[in-house]
Amino acid sequence: MSADTVVVSNWTDASFGLDVAHNFGQTIDISDLISLKTFANTEFCPRFLVDEHDLLNIGRGLQGKRVYVISTSSPQHTRVELAMRNLLIASAAKENGAERVVLVEPDLFFSAQDRGPHFTDHPQMNSPEARKKFDGQPFSAQLYARMLMTAGVDQVVTVHNHKPDVLAQIYRDVFSHHGEQPPFINLDIAHIVANLIQRSVSLDRNGANLGFVAPDRGAAAFVARVREFTGLREAVLVVLEKTRLGQRTVELTTAGEDLTLLRGREVFILDDMVRTGGTIATAIKLLAENPATRPENIYFYCTHTYISPEGRENLNSAYLTEFITTNTLPNVLNRDDQGRLRRKMVVMKIENWIADALVHCLEQGQPPAERYGAQSVPFADQHYRLEYSSKNVRRNRNEPNQLALPLRKP
Repeated sequence: MSADTVVVSNWTDASFGLDVAHNFGQTIDISDLISLKTFANTEFCPRFLVDEHDLLNIGRGLQGKRVYVISTSSPQHTRVELAMRNLLIASAAKENGAERVVLVEPDLFFSAQDRGPHFTDHPQMNSPEARKKFDGQPFSAQLYARMLMTAGVDQVVTVHNHKPDVLAQIYRDVFSHHGEQPPFINLDIAHIVANLIQRSVSLDRNGANLGFVAPDRGAAAFVARVREFTGLREAVLVVLEKTRLGQRTVELTTAGEDLTLLRGREVFILDDMVRTGGTIATAIKLLAENPATRPENIYFYCTHTYISPEGRENLNSAYLTEFITTNTLPNVLNRDDQGRLRRKMVVMKIENWIADALVHCLEQGQPPAERYGAQSVPFADQHYRLEYSSKNVRRNRNEPNQLALPLRKP
């Protein structure tokens, strides 16, 4: 790690930030680099810690340094509070001489609320009825981007964003005169998911016993990429069609897909996020309750998991073999508090991957698509670590940290 680089987080004792800093090679503890003080009136004031006896370089303690701000959700703070903390930390860094400030926010705040009624460039905003859904709302993603730029952020790094092309355009527009490097980087986690799938199930005849399911068209490109990265050419891919009937109700149809192709296979449903779990529960039910389509096993993977009582209940299906997620939202690490779902939950800790991306893609300039493409799948187990709840059958069998099956040879 370069002496010109500083890694901090936006809330005290943030395990994700601490582990990223450690894997990045930072030996100084984050709490020795920045003080995160909240006053009695609840206002927040960060302070980068410098030599208290140095009276010659006041306001220049970060001169020429690159500052990475690691931002995830917190049990103590709302996302709105954490967003404001990001602004103040970035401002403090720039005002004290930082050359570059990068916000690393795997689950980017406000990115799901990506448009107001006037964002007509979005392909889904193609009718008055589509625009009406956002009537009276702010363009939240654009506002957050503007605030970050004003505070001094030069670049934002996310993981498996829900609408990466839309967000990339927003950040290009807002940061149009703000440096040569792209202001928005969305890290593709497909190589890690492909690696995990290769390790999770017994594979035969080049994936002839494997099936992939996209729960809606928005997930189709990611699911197709994971399938491609596995190299399993005989694995089938099915895309479902989702119609939202209400805030909590969805209808899934086959949209002409032949679901009987999934019968008897090891099936992975892949998505970017889960909140209430309604869509996935509907997909599992659609596949499993019909004998003509029933898979051998059903695994659900998502990158960002909001564990709510509703989500725990919806995902507690007898047909779901395993629920796999990353720790971009660290609350999932409280695995023994996830009710009956804890028996099936597997958490992929990806701090080492984030640190690897900071070193090779941001510090050294290697394009993420080049470093984390299909060729990196056989080595992707270096970028994550698996953890289980105390009730998970894998843990009770005393299986090793990585799954027992060896990697397939490329």
